[in-house]
Amino acid sequence: MLVLALDTATPASTAALVEVTAEGIKGVAERRTVDPRAHGEKLAPEIVATLAEARVRPSELGAIVAGLGPGPFTGLRVGLATAASMGQALDIPTYGVCSLDGLGRAAGPGRVLVATDARRREVYYATYLDGARVIGPDVAKPADVSTAIARVIAVHVAAEISESEARESAEALSGADAARQAAALAHAAAEEAAAAIDRIKRAHDDLPGFEAAHLTGLVDRAAGEGALKYAATFAVPVEEHLLYPPGAALVALAAPRIRAGAPSEPLTPLYLRRPDAVEPSGRKPVLT
Repeated sequence: MLVLALDTATPASTAALVEVTAEGIKGVAERRTVDPRAHGEKLAPEIVATLAEARVRPSELGAIVAGLGPGPFTGLRVGLATAASMGQALDIPTYGVCSLDGLGRAAGPGRVLVATDARRREVYYATYLDGARVIGPDVAKPADVSTAIARVIAVHVAAEISESEARESAEALSGADAARQAAALAHAAAEEAAAAIDRIKRAHDDLPGFEAAHLTGLVDRAAGEGALKYAATFAVPVEEHLLYPPGAALVALAAPRIRAGAPSEPLTPLYLRRPDAVEPSGRKPVLT
């Protein structure tokens, strides 16, 4: 099956044609233009050029995969609106994937930070272990990313210890209710850990020992144009060849759904922060 991948979550607009078979995934063609102010002008010509290069007609497409972000509102909606309208016009399913996940998957083995430019001197970020997302997506100032990651790691470690202690205490009990009490305690520990992670990620106070802005020891390397832009702050090696989500990686993330013939999905953008525009608090008097 031929699948069109679109992503406009970063300063780049990307259109890629990918072949999905039972055996694997193969990239056929891809076009990319880096211009944060021209997604609307560049994406449609890229789609046309990508299909023309592969000598494929739109009617031969079997599905469309779109990067859901996170990304700035204006650019992100260009790709999602295009994907949704093409899917409807061609009567083919559309699937959404996190754009950061495409970079994380393409980065391969190891502990990787993926960061893209969120403007306002911030980055959208997530961390990955062997291509699978571990933390995020979230948005923060580059200097605060290491602290946020360290907080989550610290809570995960504490949660594992708490759950282990709960199980040990329950296993020490005797009688027919021991197994049931062990399960209840483990469940309670897991719920508390989840609540703690949520609280700490939103806290503003620093944990002792995590004041440094660099990521040394937390991740092995970084990918994404945000990581390159703030390389001095992150202080880890940056995969400079991997700055924008590859189309093949986006399709790979949706491949199980594509092969299963899953129904089309609504393409809901990941904005992660409120828009700048707000409703007026009240009417202003015009008469004095």
